[in-house]
Parts: sequence; structure tokens; C-alpha cells
Amino acid sequence: SLATPNGVKVTVMLEELLAQGHTGAEYDAWLINIGEGHQFGSDFVAINPNSKIPALHDLSGDTPLRVFESGSMLVHLAEKFGAFLPSEGPARTEVMNWLFWQMGSAPYLGGGFGHFYAYAPEKR
Repeated sequence: SLATPNGVKVTVMLEELLAQGHTGAEYDAWLINIGEGHQFGSDFVAINPNSKIPALHDLSGDTPLRVFESGSMLVHLAEKFGAFLPSEGPARTEVMNWLFWQMGSAPYLGGGFGHFYAYAPEKR
């Protein structure tokens, strides 16, 4: 993944899990250069059919599991390791409120600006 806001979310989560001593959170990161279209290759599309970074191929269970969309990946890791996500009640709801806000709204506040500033500067 690249060092984009969306590209680093899961890496940050994995590093936080490791810092808390969770064994099994070790990972191998692969550079997917979206500027060169690597996300459209068949190996990557097999993990994320939407051709977006990040993507996770979890090989820790009996059956390999593909997880795509960063919010889904964060929930998957939180539940797998029992960390950062309350298991029930109002506290879980509050975490989910902010996670879904971040997935749906924050990109338009930060990423949208970056896109239009860097890639679509022409005003119409």
C-alpha cells in the first residue's frame, strides 16, 4: 500500500497491536503502486475486486481470508485480537459511529481536497 491516508490505516492498527504485545499481528506489507496501476493486476484483484488499496490477505486461519475496504479490515483486526473495539453496548456503538464517520465523511474533508488540489486543479 502507499502512504496515503487510506493506505496507512491498517498498518497503524497492526503496529498498535504489535506495540500492545499481540502475537500474530506480524505482517508482510507489499507496495501496490496505484500511480502505475498495480491495483488492477489479477493477483491484487483476487484479494480486492474493487481494485483499491488497502487490502488484507489473512492467512492465519484454516482458510485464507480476503478482507478489503479499510473499515472492514479495522473491524476484522479489532475483533480477531480483541483490541480497540468494545464487544458490546454503548461503547461499541460509539466506536462504530466514529469509524463509519471516518469512512464516509473524512475522505471528503481531507482526501477530496487533496484530489482536487493535485489532480483536478482546473476550475469550471
